[in-house]
Amino acid sequence: MGTPKISLSNFHVCIIGGGVVGLTGSILLRQQGFKVTVLERDAALHTTGAGIQLHPNAVRVLQDINVYEKIKSKSVIPPSIVLKDYRTGQTLHTQDLLEPAVKYGAPLLTLHRAHLRELLYDEAHAHGVEIRHGIKIDTAGIDLINGEIKLHGSLETLKADLFIGADGAQSVVREALGGRKETAIPHGKIVNRILVEESAIMEIPRLRYLVQGHDINVWLGPECEAVTYGLDGIFNIALTWPWSTDPKDMFFGAQTVDLDDLHLKLGTWEPDVRDLLGLGTDCLRWMFFEPVIDDENMPWVDDLGKFCIVGDAAHRGLPYLGQGAAAGIESVAVLAYLLGKDKNRQHVKDCLNIYQRLRKERTAHVIRATLKTGRLWQMQDGPLKDERDREFLNDTPSVGYPNPLADPFFQSWLWGFDARKAAENAWAAYQYIPEGST
Repeated sequence: MGTPKISLSNFHVCIIGGGVVGLTGSILLRQQGFKVTVLERDAALHTTGAGIQLHPNAVRVLQDINVYEKIKSKSVIPPSIVLKDYRTGQTLHTQDLLEPAVKYGAPLLTLHRAHLRELLYDEAHAHGVEIRHGIKIDTAGIDLINGEIKLHGSLETLKADLFIGADGAQSVVREALGGRKETAIPHGKIVNRILVEESAIMEIPRLRYLVQGHDINVWLGPECEAVTYGLDGIFNIALTWPWSTDPKDMFFGAQTVDLDDLHLKLGTWEPDVRDLLGLGTDCLRWMFFEPVIDDENMPWVDDLGKFCIVGDAAHRGLPYLGQGAAAGIESVAVLAYLLGKDKNRQHVKDCLNIYQRLRKERTAHVIRATLKTGRLWQMQDGPLKDERDREFLNDTPSVGYPNPLADPFFQSWLWGFDARKAAENAWAAYQYIPEGST
């Protein structure tokens, strides 16, 4: 006898984590006909948060789930990325974003993470996704063999046909799959985030261009950089800064920053940056940790095909390429499209293995490119930086250009990725013995 077929309407997928990736996945899986539950640790939907960039490879997925127009209404479409010298403010390179938006069928967007999450939350509800808040899970409550989880602080045990861990960098599902807790390694950088009302910027004539132009502006400094962009009425400032690599100096979550002290550290920077920072009233900082490029020794799926991980739980990166959210959205989309094949239980397990192979390979390349971008954009003053700036000012973007997003070959590989097509091609190449054959 062959393995029984799955009735998709009765196949229950439980997503652990109700962030951007988890909610996007819930909508995609409902579109594929699955019953979906999302378990969220927070007691309620957060309505605060910093900005987020969504690159074309992620925006096309949002088009597929029919939320693009709603998200676009809350977003800014930057026409360019402008790279500048941190001391003089000289423009080193301007990358057009409007032509790629046409080429790839989707623009680059900037918006509030909270707005994005709220829109996805509403869409998931409209699709019939069950979302449960205030649900905590620890590693001891995850039963890989029986495909169930015990809710922390409760007598409830939840069963599902598949559990997807979209529970972030400190993922308990990843810990259960790998049999160990991931060791956090300091990257040697922190990010300071400040939000400023755009109306306050408009009152300073010399700074109005930052709001009126809608560009993403990046000042490139030694071991640091400042990234700024609009968020529909609010201006987002992210200042990456050196930090200790000593594990004793690690911290998790957000810390409050003394803005006056931060302003003093920018004493040699262009006045526009310092004046912009002076408009802030508060600042929070987060620590960066080294990304991990997983090999075959770290599973993203379990042997029985009942658990898997996506997003930061699987491939936590760094923000230098703006691909954190995009990589997670890509991954959960590939997973959903593969699972949507009307196959038997064994083939669901095989879909998970295909997903793991595809996404480990691509996300490893993205992580390496992200680290390279950080090195290129945060060079110390000296001959190598001078040569980089000469390339910015004089060379036509090609392979090895110091802005990888403008490298036409890398850009096509990164932004041209189609999650649905990748899943379909992988499935078409998948070889198996049809039921009933010998």
